[in-house]
Amino acid sequence: MKPSGESRRLLQKIFEMQCDICKALGHPLRLAIVDRLNDQETSASDLISEMQISKANLSKHMALLAHGGIVESRREGRQIFYRLTDPEIHKACAIMRSILYRRLKEGEKLASAIHSVAAPSAKAR
Repeated sequence: MKPSGESRRLLQKIFEMQCDICKALGHPLRLAIVDRLNDQETSASDLISEMQISKANLSKHMALLAHGGIVESRREGRQIFYRLTDPEIHKACAIMRSILYRRLKEGEKLASAIHSVAAPSAKAR
């Protein structure tokens, strides 16, 4: 059964929102920030220190993550704290890392197999 026009529009909106999230995650530092915010709220000063970046750089990346709906912040005095808007975001990133890790391992096995097959012929010369 084909989805109705309303269902297609809803699905299109979901895809657009998913693209916004993927765009916001499209930088290694932002992925590292999401990983760091896994289960706990973290201050901007701790993120600056741990990620070894400037305050301006953190601010830029956090603005992109906030715009993508990935993080939210709260202010306590002069300190800003960040947290993930939903723990499922971290799980989604962890799933992708797991897939990539398996691909990397498979690639290493393939490279090793190719090297072991190619090595005897190189010695024969």
